[in-house]
Amino acid sequence: MVNGAILLAAGKGKRYKGIKQDVLFHGKPLWRYAYETALDVVGENYIVAVGKDIPGGNTRTKSVLNGLKFLPDDTERVVIVEAARPMVTKEQILELLRDGHPSVSFVRPLVNTVIYRDGRYINRDELYDLLTPQAFDYHMLLEAYQSGRFTDMTDETRIMFEYYRIKPYLIETKNNLYKVTYPGDLDIIESIFQSQQKAEGA
Repeated sequence: MVNGAILLAAGKGKRYKGIKQDVLFHGKPLWRYAYETALDVVGENYIVAVGKDIPGGNTRTKSVLNGLKFLPDDTERVVIVEAARPMVTKEQILELLRDGHPSVSFVRPLVNTVIYRDGRYINRDELYDLLTPQAFDYHMLLEAYQSGRFTDMTDETRIMFEYYRIKPYLIETKNNLYKVTYPGDLDIIESIFQSQQKAEGA
């Protein structure tokens, strides 16, 4: 199986109020963490950092399409990682790439109460928090993107569902896939980083 990886590092960081992927974290730009982890899995010929190696689009959808078109044609399976989730592990990426489903995503159970804006409540036990990285059949995802039907989607599993009616295979995972959204989130990433360093040194 020929695996590829797309790192999304082209965000504007509006909620962060800065280009979060370029923030230095222990002396290294934040985006390098997820990039180097994925690079270790797929190799330098099958990885692209959108926003660094090639331009990003004005939406996530266009950025992913740019990445898909950049990867070699013999790519069979692709994992999409985000610079904003820097603590992803090699084991997690391998778990997704080795999975046989055409659409697979990590998830976490919700911990907060969820409420509609009109005041109605949702049973959180019926919901998951959908995370990245996610992995897909490369050619199926590329075909769906090139159909022109999708312009501003926030998640590739939804594109696979809308185009093929394929539901994602969901894998519950650890809490290390926390997403940097606001400046204070780096404190949480620091805690995860220290835990991982401690585990690696054990």
